[in-house]
Amino acid sequence: MQKLIGSILVLLACTGMGALKSREMQTHMRELKELKKVFTLLKRELMYTRAPLCEVFVKLSKKAEGNFEVWLKNLARDLEKRESGRLQEVWTESVYRDLNGSRLTKEEREELCRIGSSLSYPEALELYLEQLEFSIQKTRDEWKDKHKLYQSMGIMAGIFLVILLL
Repeated sequence: MQKLIGSILVLLACTGMGALKSREMQTHMRELKELKKVFTLLKRELMYTRAPLCEVFVKLSKKAEGNFEVWLKNLARDLEKRESGRLQEVWTESVYRDLNGSRLTKEEREELCRIGSSLSYPEALELYLEQLEFSIQKTRDEWKDKHKLYQSMGIMAGIFLVILLL
């Protein structure tokens, strides 16, 4: 009886690990979509309202979700209280501090840091939005290819471990 219960628990744990990996990819894709939404709104705000960056970031933080809401609020606060330092320095510091818990890859964070120096150029923002769209599509394709694989591998690993332990 104990072997049966242990086998079921091992199988469930391995299946859960496969599902978790698949969900991580889905969360990454969702965060990229949210980042695209934030930058689309940022581009519109900068082009049409010409409001100060602090106000723009506060306004955007109310429309953003998750880590991006916190990031934008803190970025606005940091810009208001900065005594010296350029926007790029404050931007980079806030990206690494506030988006540390996100699923963004190292390359995506580095690109996000680079775009901080180009906020006044609509062409640069447009290029970044195109790059985000490409990343979203790439992640979506990767997820389609791998989510069933991760789930199947979790189940197969569980079955293999059960057989090995019995």
